[in-house]
Amino acid sequence: MIALRDILIFAGLMALAAAVIASLFPVGEGVSAVPACSDCAFKLTGGYWIRQYGNYASFHHGTREVARYGWAYIDGFPLNIGEIMGCDPMYVHVLDGAAYVSCRGGDGSVFGNKVLNSLPWAVEISADPSRPGCTYTVDAAVNESATIQLYVYDEGGRLVYSASSPSPATFTFSLPVAGTYRMHVYAPPLLDQWYTLQARVSITASKAAVYTSNNTQDLRPSVSLKIFDLTNYWKRGYTSVTVRINPAGASFTLSAPSNAFADYLLAWEDCRSCSCDATQDLYKDEVWRLTFTPTGPVFARIYSQGGLWHEVYADGRLIYTRNKDGPNNDRYTGADPTITVRFVSEDSEMDAEATFTKVCAWR
Repeated sequence: MIALRDILIFAGLMALAAAVIASLFPVGEGVSAVPACSDCAFKLTGGYWIRQYGNYASFHHGTREVARYGWAYIDGFPLNIGEIMGCDPMYVHVLDGAAYVSCRGGDGSVFGNKVLNSLPWAVEISADPSRPGCTYTVDAAVNESATIQLYVYDEGGRLVYSASSPSPATFTFSLPVAGTYRMHVYAPPLLDQWYTLQARVSITASKAAVYTSNNTQDLRPSVSLKIFDLTNYWKRGYTSVTVRINPAGASFTLSAPSNAFADYLLAWEDCRSCSCDATQDLYKDEVWRLTFTPTGPVFARIYSQGGLWHEVYADGRLIYTRNKDGPNNDRYTGADPTITVRFVSEDSEMDAEATFTKVCAWR
């Protein structure tokens, strides 16, 4: 954790350190070296920049990492994780392994934080899960005339997107299917960076379990809702898949959807104490399909049965009832990036809920 004490002492410390280190080094005489130290003061010239990572700050010259310190403070304030800054000259005071940095030296230089073109290179990534698939925007720049190239590859190494543009450049693209992708941002000789893009759906649930293949177990009462993730089957080129859901091998066959980011079969059991002799009917009381489409998540009924009354909700709205008065909608279309579904039984021990959230992340 960043110590508030360090921030409070920084102002007084730098008032003394700036005067000392400004007199120690001449300005603008080539590239200065970064010393390895835990307590020292120095000035860097020649185009250095710094980036804050999860548990350390890294100094770079061009694309080469030259030193690491515990954390970076810029004019008294800690850098956020992933934040980048740079200036020339750069005044540094290292105390107990933490780097206190200022661009305000004897020449009155003003520090600029995350300003494209103020660094040898900069890449900033953002994502919008409310748009189709995972829609990413990449801003990239280098501080000299260059063409920036961007390439995105899927898990199989196949190129799924490429573009190029003069610096500074902005690229916007959509990853239409959930998965892990690799992105290469390239503008030699300054910029050559790889990133991992994670496009996925996060599931939080109660009384439910998620599977990527058949599951025929009777898991009552701890699991009343089985969620089968079918996304990888469609990515591998399957045109249909048969899912077996209970001890008797009862199954449902689904055809591949078009343009689906992710796809799930949901099989729910409404009865905690039904006889195990009736295994043919387990997890078939409500069978629904949830598909993340380019226009949002679609929740559609496939099959219903059972002697108890039960209710089906989507995003807090009652959309379907069985054996009681209420709506009988077979389809609900939600809005990206999140949908919550809930199954409610006359046997309340079997109530189940699951929230599906599209996540667009990178590292």
